[in-house]
Amino acid sequence: MSETTSTSGYSTTTKISRRRQVLSGVVGMMLEMYDWQVYGLVSIYIAGQVFAGGDSTTGLLNTLLIFGVGFFIRPIGGAIMGSYADRHGRKRALVFGMVLLGLGSLLIAIVPTYSMAGPGAPAILLAARLLQGFAIGGEQGASVPFLSEIAPPGKRALYNAFGYIASTVAIVFATVVAAGLPLVFGDAGAERWAWRIPFALGALFTVFAIYLRRNIEETELFTSHSSEAPKKFNPLKTLVTTHIRPTLLTVLLISGITFSYYTWVLQYATFAHLSVGLSLEKAQIFSTISLVIFGGLQPIFAKISDRVGRRRVLILSALAQLVITWPALLLLTNNAGLFVALQVVAMIPVAALMAVSNSAISEFFPTSVRGVGVAFPYAVSVALFGGTAPYLVALFSSGGRVVILGGYGSLLLVFTVIAAILMKDRHRATLS
Repeated sequence: MSETTSTSGYSTTTKISRRRQVLSGVVGMMLEMYDWQVYGLVSIYIAGQVFAGGDSTTGLLNTLLIFGVGFFIRPIGGAIMGSYADRHGRKRALVFGMVLLGLGSLLIAIVPTYSMAGPGAPAILLAARLLQGFAIGGEQGASVPFLSEIAPPGKRALYNAFGYIASTVAIVFATVVAAGLPLVFGDAGAERWAWRIPFALGALFTVFAIYLRRNIEETELFTSHSSEAPKKFNPLKTLVTTHIRPTLLTVLLISGITFSYYTWVLQYATFAHLSVGLSLEKAQIFSTISLVIFGGLQPIFAKISDRVGRRRVLILSALAQLVITWPALLLLTNNAGLFVALQVVAMIPVAALMAVSNSAISEFFPTSVRGVGVAFPYAVSVALFGGTAPYLVALFSSGGRVVILGGYGSLLLVFTVIAAILMKDRHRATLS
């Protein structure tokens, strides 16, 4: 299959090859969201099998606590794996990340029950989540630079938007798989052993992802850079000493975006159930349908951003989200139609923010530190503001504390607006 290199730094390939490159870049984001959704949906089964019997609520809380730990290991994964991508290449980091993610999924699939291994069972589960969190933290530093560097001129946002389209597909698939367990194997079968099946599928899928990523070409930009980089170059040290401004801007920019994504796209069904008593099963079904709309909006907003710039789309979308936050929280009732309408409206600006953010932050940094520059501050922001969102939604959904949730989310969106105003828009610039 022929391949040439353009003067602007990206590789020109056949359509089939380019589609394979894009798929290789987004498959990690797909597996990340599949893992997130599946773990949350089957956590009640994990709690009964992996933790000591007795208080089921305590077991579930421990299961969700381990889930949260996976978020807070992400900055470490982002720092190490992002540096690895800058020193050894996007391709090698993409493959290594999938190996770690697959091992984590496999460990959860085969984790012994508490009756078999005692305290060793939750320890193995914790180790699996740490592996996955580490890998996912670094995924951003490999996949986003890879997609940005292979994208033709004027299509960087579009190429990165495919990641969230893939994530949406993964969430829907994970929901179907988890919901099908009790239907196919019965409640008892799902509780005893069938909950392991989704994680086994995830592990198998990583084998396919590794195969895809092993057979892609390294980006031309990284190849050119690596031939000139000093052997003892330290990307993380360079990032925190030379690129402080874009690093802080990334944390601020992503803060409101990640909170909005986890709140309106992933947790709004839970909010509706806890705040107004809407059936959780019904809310999750309608929320899954809304996700299709969310995924379909991604390429539209990405194309707009590639034409008019990142700043304009980010500022307008964040301001729109700021306005929509309050009616979406305060006007909700247990009417299913109103729930769908409010979620779809709230999802529109989130879709715009997500479609643009990855390409924007990839343009903040030069090729030499793009991996760690994207991964580390992004992971910090997701851990602080995205990973905590499910807990805050549950905490402030009832008892008249919805205003606190809205105020917190609004503050983070103000941070996003400030960062977008201060950032330099480089959507027309050639990456270097």
